[in-house]
Amino acid sequence: MINFKKIIVIVVFTAFTTTGCGPRNKFQNDIQSVEIQLFTSVPLVDSDTIFITGSNDQLGQWNGRGIPFTRKDSLRWSLYFNSEDSAFSYKITLGTWEKEALLDEVGSNRDLGGWNGMDTIFHCDYFGPAEIIIDGQISGYHETLQSPIDPDGIIPSRRMWVWSPYDFRKNKSISGFDILLMSDGQNVIDPSSSTYGVDWAVDESIISLIDSNIIDRDILVVALDCSESGNNRRLEYGPGDLGDATIKYLTQTIIPFVLDNYPVTGDMGVVPKIFFAGSSMGGVLGFRLATEYDYLFDGVMSFSPAVLVNAGDGLSVDALTPWAASGYKKPTTPFYIDNGGLGLESQLQPGIDLLLANLDSIGLKRNKDYLWIKDPASYHGELGWRERFPSAFSWVFNSSKD
Repeated sequence: MINFKKIIVIVVFTAFTTTGCGPRNKFQNDIQSVEIQLFTSVPLVDSDTIFITGSNDQLGQWNGRGIPFTRKDSLRWSLYFNSEDSAFSYKITLGTWEKEALLDEVGSNRDLGGWNGMDTIFHCDYFGPAEIIIDGQISGYHETLQSPIDPDGIIPSRRMWVWSPYDFRKNKSISGFDILLMSDGQNVIDPSSSTYGVDWAVDESIISLIDSNIIDRDILVVALDCSESGNNRRLEYGPGDLGDATIKYLTQTIIPFVLDNYPVTGDMGVVPKIFFAGSSMGGVLGFRLATEYDYLFDGVMSFSPAVLVNAGDGLSVDALTPWAASGYKKPTTPFYIDNGGLGLESQLQPGIDLLLANLDSIGLKRNKDYLWIKDPASYHGELGWRERFPSAFSWVFNSSKD
């Protein structure tokens, strides 16, 4: 019997038909032929079959045995199928959830994003029961509390994380903090609360940036958990009435609460700078803050923003049409945008391309007024955002001085 922990799996996805990256009048949902080739470093036993399983009927609705691969030889497997959806979520198994693939590139048992035109490689050294692998820890000082009540009664109170490099409750001599406001607070500093056991490591990143003299102010991170409802998360972070209510709550309730209850001005009364960072739908929120509320922020970071996407599973977002209707309001604060190249990141890229083209067309200078970073080897998740956060924040922080 083979030792599943010694297996290395390489998965190669190729779609025969790719979708264009230019502006679209409507979302597309064409049937696509997808080829998957899979290689193992050692042969599986004759009774083993590898499956892709996922989020739609074609992939078995997560039954663990959606579509079987064909064994080509002792180390090579292949699969050809016409994708019924333009995007789908999936995992790879040996036919049962007791033998699920843990992929090195993802670092956890999270769902993967499939899409038209995929071409990717994975490595796997474990088939077994899904497990959360805690990657990281909390550094510095933090406290959690319930966020203040929304005066309008629209946005529910939720857990709010407040972090700093040291315990300001005990330190009586404080020069003050700049503020970094973040979405999806459960994923920011604590891997044990993060959905897949991997956090952004914002705490370690900021401590390292300060120790290296790359940033010269202490930072107070204020991060609110996302809504417990997945659909409400999309609505709260995106355009629309609930998104407007979220922005009002952040700018008129959360920020004043922090200014009144934390020593951000310090002994010298220095006015703090305020930054924002969010990813995916949180990146859409960042885009809206940068283009509609730039006067309140000294820098905004939008990681993998889902500004225009129809990726299935309820993820259908268009934040660019409202921007166009407003006359393409120009952000005047340092604005960082990035994206990976694998998984859902590829599905987000056409919308990001349109966003970048519009920023250029309204006169913003790339790498000066805004910074665009592409990480082709990165997936949509905390590991990628963790890697890109230090350089993103250092650029936004130091550009805010200009």
